[in-house]
Amino acid sequence: MPEEKLQRYAELIERYHDTLDLVSFRALSEVRTLIDEARQYAEVIAEAAGPDVTVVDLGSGVGLPGIVLAVMMPAATVHLVERRRRRAAFLSMAAGQLSLDNARVWSGDVRDLEGVCAHVVTAQAVTTFAGIARLTRHLHRDPCFLVSRRGPDWLGELDELRGVLAGGPDVSGGAAAAQGGAVIGPDLAPHGELSPGRPVPAQDAPALTVVAERRLGRDGSLVALRLRGGPACPSSG
Repeated sequence: MPEEKLQRYAELIERYHDTLDLVSFRALSEVRTLIDEARQYAEVIAEAAGPDVTVVDLGSGVGLPGIVLAVMMPAATVHLVERRRRRAAFLSMAAGQLSLDNARVWSGDVRDLEGVCAHVVTAQAVTTFAGIARLTRHLHRDPCFLVSRRGPDWLGELDELRGVLAGGPDVSGGAAAAQGGAVIGPDLAPHGELSPGRPVPAQDAPALTVVAERRLGRDGSLVALRLRGGPACPSSG
């Protein structure tokens, strides 16, 4: 059933590409590869946060990975946030045609989204990790996972992200750590798989933990971060 839906989804992209200007010609030629890569988002999220989660897909575009997440994670609720009206219209149509009752389409600015408490925020190529956190911090549970495709220099983004989590200016190095309390660097198992780590009392948990990195073909890695301290949403336990 998921395979059939993903095949139909690829066909919808191909059918409506010209009418709605959905993706680049290169992406159109690689749409099935992109769908396969989006499946890895579902695998990482399920391992890190579980299958029954609320996901906010920021800048969902044509639905990669948001539509794929809704297909592969039927117990999850996936909010697809897209400012461009044509692409939001396509997302609504695709969700309807694929009978994705767990998908919700928001045509607007994520900063105006209310009433959602996200276990996970996903983004393909919207902005930096710090930018993602700034835009969605009001939606974060405690903890919340950021899962995004990144280039080879993604580790250099973490200092700015720590500054955002600390609630202070975007600074790097020791200043951010001093404002934000305990933070740590990457915590990866061999080959970039998820590291189970050891139990940590909530009050002692670091503000930022790298929990996964997976290579995605020739174009970078899928990186998952665990953030603590969502300001508006209740703890997910």
